[in-house]
Amino acid sequence: MKSIVFCSSQRFKNELEKFISELKAKAQERGMDLVILSPEFEFDDVPEGFYKLPEEERLKNETYRKTIISKVYDHLFRKIRVADVCFIFNKDGYLGPNVIGELFTAAALGKMIYALEDKCLVGRYPDDLHEEPCCRGLIHRVISDPEELVRYLI
Repeated sequence: MKSIVFCSSQRFKNELEKFISELKAKAQERGMDLVILSPEFEFDDVPEGFYKLPEEERLKNETYRKTIISKVYDHLFRKIRVADVCFIFNKDGYLGPNVIGELFTAAALGKMIYALEDKCLVGRYPDDLHEEPCCRGLIHRVISDPEELVRYLI
């Protein structure tokens, strides 16, 4: 049985859920037991479109501010630690601040790290981004679809 942890910016919540759903279906087709650990993006009392806001705007919400720390720590120190593989869901190449921490944690723990896209862009999404070569150097392979990911997880 393999386990994989997904790391992604909250702004790509829907796209990540679709990718994970397709991965589950592909793994099931092959009779593969796969444990999927994903970020917890759900917060109480947040307005519609909240997840698309820049992090500095989300941090103005008191409920989010109080809750995000425990969710990030849980992801960093529990999920990434126990997973066999780490998948960086860097849609459009984007890595948010928490994903960068997760990426470096996975690397320090010696995890195999895959990413959705070759680019590793940091900054303010989507208009003020720049390449981050140190992050790209930690990624072992770019895998752009669930079918291909299943082949590497077997």
